[in-house]
Amino acid sequence: MVRVAAIEACGRALSPGTCRVRIARAAAFVFLFILVIPLLLGLAFGVPPPAVLALIGSTLLLQAAAAVVGLSLGLHPAVVLVFLTSVAVAVMIGILEVCDLFAGTSRRVQGLLLKIDEKAGNIDYLKRYGALMLIPIIWIPGIALYGAPVVAWLFQYRRTTSLLCMIAGWMVAVIAVMAAAVGFVRLAF
Repeated sequence: MVRVAAIEACGRALSPGTCRVRIARAAAFVFLFILVIPLLLGLAFGVPPPAVLALIGSTLLLQAAAAVVGLSLGLHPAVVLVFLTSVAVAVMIGILEVCDLFAGTSRRVQGLLLKIDEKAGNIDYLKRYGALMLIPIIWIPGIALYGAPVVAWLFQYRRTTSLLCMIAGWMVAVIAVMAAAVGFVRLAF
């Protein structure tokens, strides 16, 4: 019921064809990165499908801390990094697409974006280097994977730049968690 209402609202604000295409595109990207790519990687690396699904679920729940789950399954750290990054990209793309749909259908959201753009437009370095702030933002618990795309979208950073910065920050966070889990941090200090 709610999904149908959302599609109808989108269809009223945008053309119905455009709305359906955007929803289908977002769903296809999310499905590809969250399920298909990890399952194909699992086949390539000999990881059983239940372990792949456990890693996907733990990534959605634990975010970067899911690296510990991957390591406890006996997976190589590089494989864990690729699995978690694929799921993270799916979440990022999905959230950005949902935010775009809201912007196209809600006058309140459009007004919010205008206010943020006015205030952020006065700060030159925020427009020029602001997407780089997404690298450490994705490490913050509570914001992390689900909040960083919203921040990127609110400040209207270019999609490719913001995705690259969020992926870089995500990979650093996952590597840091794996290093702590393996004990490299204890050895370094």
